[in-house]
Amino acid sequence: MPNPPVPIERKRALGNPGKRALPKVSETAVVVPISDAPEHLGEGGLAAWHQITRTAPWIGASDQGLLVSLCEKIDRRDKMVEQMANDQFVIVTDKGYPVANPLVGMLSTIETDIVKMMSLLGLTPTDRTRLGIAEVKAQSTLEKLRALKDAK
Repeated sequence: MPNPPVPIERKRALGNPGKRALPKVSETAVVVPISDAPEHLGEGGLAAWHQITRTAPWIGASDQGLLVSLCEKIDRRDKMVEQMANDQFVIVTDKGYPVANPLVGMLSTIETDIVKMMSLLGLTPTDRTRLGIAEVKAQSTLEKLRALKDAK
């Protein structure tokens, strides 16, 4: 699998190791803030909207459609989880055969979709690293110090 492209900001911070021409800062896109949350979102989707827009400043107006879809899926997931609390994981057909509740598969599918959409928006640790927004470390300095203290 090829390495993901290095974000321009990271190339600048590293001193442009590839020595290829980078666009001027004045030519790069500016993130336009997202408008208010759509009124049709439910409690879970609205909470996700506010959390994401508050903690992910790289998400702009061009991402709004994807963010709305993500929040709608979160609302749907909440409804499915609520329904599953009232249902069984295995149901019996009218012929008497036990089968998996279709909601189990639907819930699994929507959760996969949510993670994919979060990834597209740079909301997972790995994707933030690819965007140059965060760096994933195997062990933080604090964890190393604690491990050294515990080893004594």
